[in-house]
Amino acid sequence: MDSRSAFLDRAAEIVGAENVIRPNAEAGYIDPYPLNAGRGKWPGVMPGCVEEVQELVRLAGELEVPLWTFSRGKNLGYGGPEPRGTEMVALDLSRMNRILEVNDELNYAVVEPGVTFFDLFEHIKAKGLKLWMSVPALGWGSVLGNMLDRGYGMTPMGDHVKSLCGMEVVLPDGELLRTGMWAMEGTDLGPLFQGGFGPTLDGLFTQSNLGVATKVGLWLMPWPDVYINGDVVVEREEDMPKLVDILTQLRREDIIQNNALCGNVVRAATMNGPRSRWYTGEGSIPDERLEEMRHEMGVGQWNAKFAIYGDKGLAERRLEIIRERFAGLEGFTVKARTYEGSDGAQVAYEDIAPMDRTQMAGVPTLKPLSTVAWAAENGGHIDAAPILPARGQDVWDFYQEAKALYREYGFDLYIGYHLYPRHMVHVTMIFFENGNEEMLARARELYAKLLQAARRRGYAPYRSHVDYMDTIADGFDFNNNALRRFQEVLKDAVDPKGILSPGKQGVWPAKFRPAVDGAAVRS
Repeated sequence: MDSRSAFLDRAAEIVGAENVIRPNAEAGYIDPYPLNAGRGKWPGVMPGCVEEVQELVRLAGELEVPLWTFSRGKNLGYGGPEPRGTEMVALDLSRMNRILEVNDELNYAVVEPGVTFFDLFEHIKAKGLKLWMSVPALGWGSVLGNMLDRGYGMTPMGDHVKSLCGMEVVLPDGELLRTGMWAMEGTDLGPLFQGGFGPTLDGLFTQSNLGVATKVGLWLMPWPDVYINGDVVVEREEDMPKLVDILTQLRREDIIQNNALCGNVVRAATMNGPRSRWYTGEGSIPDERLEEMRHEMGVGQWNAKFAIYGDKGLAERRLEIIRERFAGLEGFTVKARTYEGSDGAQVAYEDIAPMDRTQMAGVPTLKPLSTVAWAAENGGHIDAAPILPARGQDVWDFYQEAKALYREYGFDLYIGYHLYPRHMVHVTMIFFENGNEEMLARARELYAKLLQAARRRGYAPYRSHVDYMDTIADGFDFNNNALRRFQEVLKDAVDPKGILSPGKQGVWPAKFRPAVDGAAVRS
């Protein structure tokens, strides 16, 4: 019997046979949007508590079977639950789905990996707690997993990893560690203070293969008296730099309180049916047709969304300042809808119109999932999201290069910029038909070219599809990749057998590194 089969047999004694996944037609782990053909399903184990995680990790170390850890496997567009190598076993934490604490006095929660954004939202709503969440595009993913992968939402606390406060982690030898103030027994300070005593360790376990996070503390937002949902509609494509500069300056001044979202015509169209509804020709949708489409949908070439929260007087003044900044600019229109509770009460979700009951209101949804059918009914996508400086001209220059590449490879350029005070996430998606090998080959080439274009300008994605983790890590090349070499030192020190997620973010244990050939996958 091979070591992986032996691991699965003995794992059944720990978690129960029903929680050991052996691949077959109905079961197994695989990327639902595979960029490369011919991959089979992976086996996995599903622990239900931290003690079972510890036992499984110790067993994996004994048998030297590498585990690929994920919270719910919903990081779609980046590989989902897909491991780096075929010899691995999935460590699926979705059964660990307890909401351990939610406090609406100090505005925090403590959750396990399997808790989804829907779970936490419904818990807060059912308990009548005066808290707003921050949620990403799709609400079915893990709160913990999204945070540790540096995902983001669209409220003032949308930079999720900055809300991380204390962790419980199973180390590669099965030892249990708590970070920050939780390193003390008998304290309430774990989810309240991000420091601790000595070097802070939380960052070591973000996008990491140094441990398995089994609970985290996270900060939440107090319920606002007023919620304003705003739009800036821009008619001309070439006015994008001006839009970016104004919005990011407003964010730096904390006039706009959230990270504004800016989308193009293709993004708007993906929310309104498949591509065939709008265009059936070959190649990218031409500019003249995009101009027609925006008029048909009643949108701009660029469509930015922002939000304002809190005290009514402050909110009204913030909106006034935003209108002043855009006043007199030809082709720019600011729209806003204000929601407040009656008789001095706080605004309620039920008072918000459905079109504004979105991520900016901290409401999880699955609506954006429909966009995956843009290219075909059996559609898939990969996300390309390099980080750029929050300067309009820089964004415009890279946009022009990306647009040319999309046209060269025959894809429609989807843009969904997330604008922060000093940087922005240049989100583009490549939509394809699953199993269409000709289209997938073009998608792979386009993605590789986008990475090269970004790196040439000193940009890089903030997270990666599993197939490109080594390539992106190679780009962090100061002093002969000193960063990765130090990460490898840490990996070898705490996980000498290479048990936990080998190859995650391009960090491999020593036992795999001799197989490296340039930027090739190290597994």
